[in-house]
Amino acid sequence: MAAPPPPGSVPPPLDSAAAAQLPPTERPNPAYRELYQAYADAYGGIDRLRKALDPAVRTLNGTDAWLGPEARQWGGQLEANRRSLQKAADKILWDIYDRLSATRRTVARV
Repeated sequence: MAAPPPPGSVPPPLDSAAAAQLPPTERPNPAYRELYQAYADAYGGIDRLRKALDPAVRTLNGTDAWLGPEARQWGGQLEANRRSLQKAADKILWDIYDRLSATRRTVARV
């Protein structure tokens, strides 16, 4: 699973100038603004999560400090956990992106 599109690929929340142009029956949706900000924040920081186990994999594969069948087995588990972590990070982004994409930028004025 690849990461979803960057935050700039979805329409940003309405600023005050755009909100002033809305018909009197509509107003900016605060939920859209919150989701957009959450998506931008998560997208900006998720790379650290995706790469969290990379140093351990490099250390294990780059040295001969630990050799043998136990080392290979542990390395295989480490690599599997790294892939799971990367998939989970992408799923977090996709979940926020899907919710953001399904949320309207405006709501009816009550």
